[in-house]
Amino acid sequence: MNSESASLIALQPLLMKALQGDQQALGLLLGEYRPWLRLLAHHQLDGRLAGRVDESDVVQQTLLSAVRHFGEFLGTTTEELAAWLRKIHERNLLDVTRKHLAAQRRSVTAEADADVGKIADPDVISPSQRLLAGENGVRLARALGRLPSDQALAVQLKHLDGKTLAEVAAVMDRSQGAVVALLHRGITNLRRLLTSEQPGESGPNHVSTSGGEHS
Repeated sequence: MNSESASLIALQPLLMKALQGDQQALGLLLGEYRPWLRLLAHHQLDGRLAGRVDESDVVQQTLLSAVRHFGEFLGTTTEELAAWLRKIHERNLLDVTRKHLAAQRRSVTAEADADVGKIADPDVISPSQRLLAGENGVRLARALGRLPSDQALAVQLKHLDGKTLAEVAAVMDRSQGAVVALLHRGITNLRRLLTSEQPGESGPNHVSTSGGEHS
């Protein structure tokens, strides 16, 4: 990890500034939700759309929608903000699913109903989706985003995607021993990050209203 990723900044102070009309604070605040939204998209997009829909594009659409409609947000806490963002994000995920299924000349109504169930019905939400729910999910995703990329990928594949050690090793083109070492370092660093949230006013991610991903 680099020095910028030594701790997670507190989001509530940024939210208070954003609610007072500070646009820079709003951009920084929403950017902190980018890793979480990306993981939600990864786990909630219909598997038939793999390789055809860029998860980052859906995330960017959600963040831009949040910027445009932030005046409609009536909450005052980061928990309420996460719920609001998730509602926008799930609507965008459903829209992109409908669009691509319609392009394949499938039954839009039937497919859309099925996808609504996948997103909204808690009885069919996977363990990984439960793990990513709410404030704890936001913090986990933010912490993952601070890890070196190989550690983050190993942790995501093993603990969020549910792959076996052998499968993770194959995806990463590493030996199983190397993956075990990455997982150990990744989990250690995650624990450190999740127990060392610090107040602050800036972070490595912010929202670009001109489109594209920034890290």
